[in-house]
Amino acid sequence: MKRLIVPVLVGLLAVTGLTTSAGEPAINPTGTWKWMAPQNPDGKTPNITFTLKLQGETLTGTVNKSTSTTTITNGVLKGDEVSFQTVREGISGKTTTTYSGILSGDTIRGNIETDVDKAKVHAVSEWEAKRVKE
Repeated sequence: MKRLIVPVLVGLLAVTGLTTSAGEPAINPTGTWKWMAPQNPDGKTPNITFTLKLQGETLTGTVNKSTSTTTITNGVLKGDEVSFQTVREGISGKTTTTYSGILSGDTIRGNIETDVDKAKVHAVSEWEAKRVKE
């Protein structure tokens, strides 16, 4: 009887441990991500990273370029879908960039939509970011 009780108790403890961590999301984009950005017309490849932090379903963080850092707004994680925006004011008016994609392992793949108010420009392109191992 003792031989049967020990494996049952070990099994119960393992299941209890699994249910305790069940409140944590299975997919978590928290961390630093490097965008595999295409080359600029001058032939240089931009160095762009995203620093993301998940709090519940809300995603916060920054987009870090070699010349600036922009705070993320409207960040959300729903299932494996990630989306967030950046807003910048400049000569062309307000530029809103919306990043959306599917998170799979250490990769986010999706689309970028850029809207420039004054120029009335709407552009869509693909993007892919890889998690930076820390």
